[in-house]
Amino acid sequence: MFALARRSPFEWMEQMDRHMDALLGRSVEPNGSTGSAWTPDCDVYARDGKVVVRCDVPGVDPGDVHVAVRGRTLTISGERRATEQIPDEDYCCREIPHGSFERAVTLPADVDAQAITASYRNGVLAVEVPLPKELTAQTVPITVEQPALAPAA
Repeated sequence: MFALARRSPFEWMEQMDRHMDALLGRSVEPNGSTGSAWTPDCDVYARDGKVVVRCDVPGVDPGDVHVAVRGRTLTISGERRATEQIPDEDYCCREIPHGSFERAVTLPADVDAQAITASYRNGVLAVEVPLPKELTAQTVPITVEQPALAPAA
């Protein structure tokens, strides 16, 4: 298996900054809302010669989700809209974030943007990015020159 991409310390700091903004934004607002962007949770893994990016975006209309590729960066963005307008004073608890979001994933190499597929099912966006053949895992046979060691008693 290969590593999808190595992150620099600055990327980790930016990610921590986003998490802190989300955490503090919710606790500082009197009504519990963030009033700013939110970040959906994502899984990124390789399978069958493809990078798969799955993002949890429940409550987001598929028409409000956008997938773009520029060089090695896959960007998923969109917006979750409130289903109804409820006055702030009527809320006892407000934990579901609304508004725009954006996630960027660094791909292991430039890819063919025309070959990317995306599907949306049950609030989960799945994006499949085919990898160039030279990046797919190759099986290497192992030649054994001596017999395996006997287990110790």
